[in-house]
Amino acid sequence: MRIILIFPIIFSLEMGNLNVVWYLLLFAGVTDFLDGFYARRYNAITKEGSILDPLADKIIIIIPFIWLCKQDIVPYWSLSLITLREFIITAFRASKNDGMPALPFAKYKTLFFFMSLLLIFSPYQLPNLVNSGLIIYWIGFLFNILSLISYFPI
Repeated sequence: MRIILIFPIIFSLEMGNLNVVWYLLLFAGVTDFLDGFYARRYNAITKEGSILDPLADKIIIIIPFIWLCKQDIVPYWSLSLITLREFIITAFRASKNDGMPALPFAKYKTLFFFMSLLLIFSPYQLPNLVNSGLIIYWIGFLFNILSLISYFPI
């Protein structure tokens, strides 16, 4: 049910409450990890979960990136490629009987994108925190491209 976090994230972004955005993203990341951990530990992996969990991740990640594009912090072209990849993989997953588990590159991509958002929206005013977040964003972008290629090897 992490997907419902998107509404307070959008509201907080629009109101300029970036500290709240940071806490919501942190909560989303921790609950995503715990959800996956317990699903694997107790063998509670379902096709629906294999589709909905990554979908929630995608939405929670893309909305703040759209805001960062609007603020001229992240280029639109990069977010367009990220979003295109997400649509392609989501459609491909939905066509599979088992929902298709995420590949390692895709897990790294999600981790780096979450980390970049946490650094960029951090309430702590440390030097170079935003720049570090942007570097991690571009590493996540690279994993985004690599994961697309790994789903469809040539």
